[in-house]
Amino acid sequence: MAWITAAPLAASEGGKDLLAVVVAALGGMAVIAYAAASELFELKLFKFDPFSLRVPKETRVEYWYTRGARKFWEALFSGGWSYAKFKKRARVAVKLRGREFRREARRRMPEQVRRLNRDIAIGTLVIALVLVALLVLNLT
Repeated sequence: MAWITAAPLAASEGGKDLLAVVVAALGGMAVIAYAAASELFELKLFKFDPFSLRVPKETRVEYWYTRGARKFWEALFSGGWSYAKFKKRARVAVKLRGREFRREARRRMPEQVRRLNRDIAIGTLVIALVLVALLVLNLT
C-alpha cells in the first residue's frame, strides 16, 4: 500500500474518481459491519442498534396492502352484494342494449346500405374513367 499515495492519485481525473469510489465503498462496508456486528458477533458497539428499532405498523407496505384488501373484501360482501346478482344484472343489461342496437340497425340499415352501394359504384366508375383516360393517353 506504500505505492498508493493520495497526492498523485488526487492529481488526475481518474484518480479522483477512484478515490471517491474507495471512500464510498469503505463507508458502505463500515455501515454494514456496524449494523451486522450486533447480530453476527453479539457485539454491542453502542447502545443504538439499528435492527432493534420498532417502526409503527403504518409505515409498512404490507399493512396498507392487507388493510386495502380487507376493505375491498368487506365492500364486496356487505349490503347483500353477490357476484351472481351482479352477473345476472349485467347479462340483462347487455341483452336489452343488444336488442336496442339490433332494432336501430334494422331501421337504419337500408338507407346506409344504399349509400354504401352508391359510393362503391361511383368509386368504381371514377377508377374505370381514370384507367380509360390513361389508356387513351398511352395510345396517342
